[in-house]
Amino acid sequence: MRRALAVLAVTAVVVALLVRYDTRPPARLNPESALRSPGPARTAQPRRHPPGTLTGRGPLITTPFSSIQVQAWVHQGRLVDVRTLSLTSSDTHTRALNTRAEPILRREALAAGSADIDVVSGATYTSESWRDSLFAAIEAARDE
Repeated sequence: MRRALAVLAVTAVVVALLVRYDTRPPARLNPESALRSPGPARTAQPRRHPPGTLTGRGPLITTPFSSIQVQAWVHQGRLVDVRTLSLTSSDTHTRALNTRAEPILRREALAAGSADIDVVSGATYTSESWRDSLFAAIEAARDE
């Protein structure tokens, strides 16, 4: 009987701690992220691309949790730059996932020079949608 009461007490404490657990997005955001904190309008620094670089925008893709759109710059058939134009979040948890996933996706795409990248674990919808928008942006740039 004492053992059952001890187990019940420990379970109650653990449940109380879990109920109080609150997820929050990271305090610092990637400056290249579309998730920048709203504030004074910033003028984007123009990026220099080699002559003959083509640009294209992907479609705005909506998931159950986010809306995502990217822009791509392609030089000689290879992705040379990518910018996330829109990455909204439906809640704090999704915002945290997107904040973590977006710079990883961007870095991987630039390293690969294409949209042929893996999804970020824990952010599957975001990754697949970001990748689909990037693929369309690359195709739009090539068709330019």
